[in-house]
Amino acid sequence: MKRYLLPLLALLWLAGCSGSNDSLREKLQAAVTEGEAGPEGYKTIDMAALTDFDWDRMYFFQPNEDEAAISDVLGFEWSGSEVPEEHRRLLFVKGQEVVSYVDYYYKDFPLFVYGCGDDRWIYPKSRAAFASFKYCSGDQEIYTFIPVACLDNVRELMGSKCPEAEATVAE
Repeated sequence: MKRYLLPLLALLWLAGCSGSNDSLREKLQAAVTEGEAGPEGYKTIDMAALTDFDWDRMYFFQPNEDEAAISDVLGFEWSGSEVPEEHRRLLFVKGQEVVSYVDYYYKDFPLFVYGCGDDRWIYPKSRAAFASFKYCSGDQEIYTFIPVACLDNVRELMGSKCPEAEATVAE
């Protein structure tokens, strides 16, 4: 029995350490989608407060970006999986090591991440405060996610309210 227990525990530990951080995805989704925007028209999401691990930089990747593309952006080898179809990835790095990542299915959680100036989709922990608000594109609700310092780049989207939100305001 003991002979099988140690390898089983090692396998479970490895399985728990690999793959998307579902707990963080749930916290992020709740922070973005629950509650109301503040008086300035957006919520502030502090990624440093949502994470329970140490990191230096957060990266954003689009669907189907493979190991080579991710490694090129990181500047060191990523041995994980490519970003799945119709998913987005937030990947957290400490030094030269990936410490965690979150994959989310865009159709269930339509979080659109915006770049900020020259850094585009690389966010240092020193700028972990992100502005988020809901807007409509056609008939789809979308949530913004942009560093607060760059909010003016997308401020015009705040006026793109969803039909049900407009009906509620009119009542």
